[in-house]
Formats: sequence, structure tokens, C-alpha cells
Amino acid sequence: MPKLRLSLFKFAFSCVMGVALFSSGCSRSPKSITLSSGTPQGYYSRLAGQLSSAVSRTGDLKVENRASQGSIENLKRLLDRQVDFALVQLDVVSDAMRDGKVQAVAILANEPIHIIATRDAKIRSLTDLNRKRVGVGAPGSGIRFTSDYLSKAFNLKFQEDSSNFRETFRKLSTRQLDATIYVGTTGASELLRQQLIANPTLQFVPIEPELINYLTNRDPGAYQSVTIPQGIYNPRPTIPDRDISTLATATVLVTRPDVRDETVGLVTWSILYNSRRFSLFYPELQIGEARSLLQKNLLYIHPGAQDVYAQNADPRNAWLRYIESNNDLQAGIVILLSTSTIGLVIQRWKRDRCKKLLAATVTRINELKQLLPHNAQQALLGIDDLSQEHRLMFIEGSITSDVYEQVQHKTQTFAEQCRNILEQQRKQFILDTLLILDDWQASLQVDPQAALEKLTYLKQQYREMLIADQVEIQAYIELMELTLLSVMTLAGTAPKLRSTVEPDESSIAS
Repeated sequence: MPKLRLSLFKFAFSCVMGVALFSSGCSRSPKSITLSSGTPQGYYSRLAGQLSSAVSRTGDLKVENRASQGSIENLKRLLDRQVDFALVQLDVVSDAMRDGKVQAVAILANEPIHIIATRDAKIRSLTDLNRKRVGVGAPGSGIRFTSDYLSKAFNLKFQEDSSNFRETFRKLSTRQLDATIYVGTTGASELLRQQLIANPTLQFVPIEPELINYLTNRDPGAYQSVTIPQGIYNPRPTIPDRDISTLATATVLVTRPDVRDETVGLVTWSILYNSRRFSLFYPELQIGEARSLLQKNLLYIHPGAQDVYAQNADPRNAWLRYIESNNDLQAGIVILLSTSTIGLVIQRWKRDRCKKLLAATVTRINELKQLLPHNAQQALLGIDDLSQEHRLMFIEGSITSDVYEQVQHKTQTFAEQCRNILEQQRKQFILDTLLILDDWQASLQVDPQAALEKLTYLKQQYREMLIADQVEIQAYIELMELTLLSVMTLAGTAPKLRSTVEPDESSIAS
């Protein structure tokens, strides 16, 4: 009996190796990859070191780390095919991802925007940087990209200084600069901590809430609202001395769509398997669910990475776990069944179906994005219909729970963006109407007949917008009530207008 069990196991193992070689063809994953990171001793360089260690230990790949000035140079190298992978700020790479030139592998950190100013510069907010001497980051860096983005978004004019990190803080200490913009993770910015402790005349500057809301609604994939906690850089003296409201982008590992699925899968699995080791840069990984955090808010993920997130397993040898947890006979039976030709065909079919569903979901979301911001309500209805389709497919058993969670995450993220835009439009609509009513009330005292014509036009405009589905019924009723209230308030001073300007009940009821 033992000989029979041993023979069966040997036969099963031979089948496994034969099928593995057949399914992978004659090619193998490359033994080395190239990565573009950052300046020596900088945050990206340290993160690249941790990434190299994880990929070498778990993925059996050697990483050739190439120093750079930062995100912009890294992205250019990737697009020029000089490297296989790159560390880039998410705001820097968003357009390239939307254009299909680049795909994500994993989020590896969050990078808050730090605005640091000298105390005597009297800078209290982002807009106070206008016409000030500001360090905007070295050419080729992600900091430079974000600084330019902020200045253009809010029409700010900086007296720009492009010095590197150390030179920038030297100029701050000698009053040659008023402020600087820095983008980086709080958990691993040791150089920044040292500079802040060494120069007590520096202070953190918050970003105004309305500017934060504007950018997070305008580009929720690239920016999020965050707080730099009090004392995160030093407890005594406390740096910063209070919680600082700001924006944050993310550090994302990216690659090109033509990089092999096997290679990307090995890199992704190495990160996922060693996720706790990245908690210095991404503290949430210490206690959070790694699969969700590593792909948080990402829509354009490389298929090789998607497979690893969906299966939560080493892409090379998931079947070996069966051998480790079963006796020889059980292992032989399980391997024979799972690696049969029919089994492989079914698994491949399921994987392809999941990929197609994810790709179709991303395509549909991109189509609905074209409706923003002018037809946000129609976009919201479209994404709700898509979400309902996925729900029915999950109930019918057509898709697995993992795939359902992924597509739901994508649809819910976009739905929330639509709701934010609708709420912003509703508030703006009410504000515009209030301004119109104020103008109408003022004209009533001077020219009642002109005021009457203006009110009639306003009522007709409300009806047309309601019919065109440009305003919700609740907002319409509220605005008609405001109109009626304004008329009643002024009725005592213009009694002859009462009968003519009173809104008819049928229009409000509609």
C-alpha cells in the first residue's frame, strides 16, 4: 500500500509539472526588472529599497533600482521604455493612466501636501502664497508638478525657486524664501523632520476648506482630503503645533500595459505577501486589509495585478499549498483533478470572464464621465443601473464575491463623485436664484412693472428647468417658496402687484 501511494504521488507530481510547463510555454518570467525611484536617501529611494527586498525574497526577481529627480522623470522613463516599473505620484500619472499608456500595480503610501512657511512671512493659507517667494520643487520631481497644478488651479503667481530639498530649507532659514511646498508621506520623512526641528521659525500652513472641496470634487482619483496630525513630526516641541487640514495624493507603483502579466503578478504578490513591511510608508497596512488598501481608488490596474488581488495567492505555485496540507494520497487526487485539461480550461474561462467584466466596467465608467459635470444626474442614473446589473449577476452566481467587490468599489466611487457634483450644483443654483431675487426686490421699488416682468420670466425659467430635469423637484419647490415669500414681504409696499405676481398653485404642485 505505501508503494501504491508513493507511485500515485509521483505520477500526480509529474502531471503537475507537465501541465505547468505546457501552460507557460517555453518562456519564463525575467530574472531581473528595472525600477525608477528617486533621489539618493530620499523617500522614494527608501521605498524602492523595501520594494527590492520584498521582490527579491518572495518573487525571486532582481530589481535594478535607478535614481532620479522624482515622479515626472520616472514617468518619462517608463513611457520611453527605459524602465519596467516606476514610483510616481498619483496626480502626476492620472492623465497617462486615463489615456491607457500606464497601468497601476499598487498604492504604496499616501503623500500629504505640506505648505511650510517662515513665521515672519505672515502666510496663513494657501492663497497667501500669491506673489511670495516659494520653493516649488526641483525639475522632474512630483513636488514641482503639484506646485504647478495648485498655482494654475487657483490662479496664484509664485516667485518660483527650483532648488533641491536641502538648498530650499537653507534658503528658508536665511529668509531667502518665504515658503515651500513639499509632497511626501508623514511616516517616512526623516529628512523633513530634521529640518523642522533644526529651524523653529518654520510653521505649517493649512489649505482652505473650500479649496480642498474644489479639488477633491474636480479630481477625486488624484486628491483626497486629509489632516496632518498635531505632533506627527515631533512631540516636544510639538511639530506641527495643531492639526493641519490639507490635500493628499498617493504613491503608486506603475508599469506599462505591455509588461508581462507573469512579471507584474510576481511583483504584486511580493508586495501583498510582505504588506506589513511597507507600513512605515503606509501605516494603514499595519492593521488594515492589504488587498483593499493596495488598490484603493484605482481604476486602471494591470491585468497581472488584478489576478493576484482576485486570487490572493502566489501566481506561480498556488497548488503547492494542497501538497503541504494533505497526505500523499489526498494531494495526488486533488492535483490530478485540479490540473486536468478540463479544469485548466474552466479556470482560464472564468479568469477571462472576470477580466472582461472589469474592463467593461472601467469602459462604462469612462463613458459616463463624459457626462460630467453638465449631466451629473444622468451619469448617476447610469452608474446605478450598472451597479444593479452587477448585483443581479452576483445573486445569480455569474460572478464571484471577489470580483463583485471589485466592480462595486469602482461603481460606488464614481457614484459618490456624481453625488458630490450634484450637491455642489444644487447649492450653486440656490445661490444664483437668491441673487436674482435680491435684484428683483431692488427693482420693485424703482420700476414695479419691470419687476413683474422679471418675476414672470423667473417662474417660466424654473418650469423649463424642472421639465428638462435640470433641477430636482424638491429644489424647485424650495425656490418657488422663496419667490412667494419675497412677494408677500413686499406686498404691503406694492399692493397693486399682489394679484399679478402671486405664483399659481398648479405650477408649484407640478
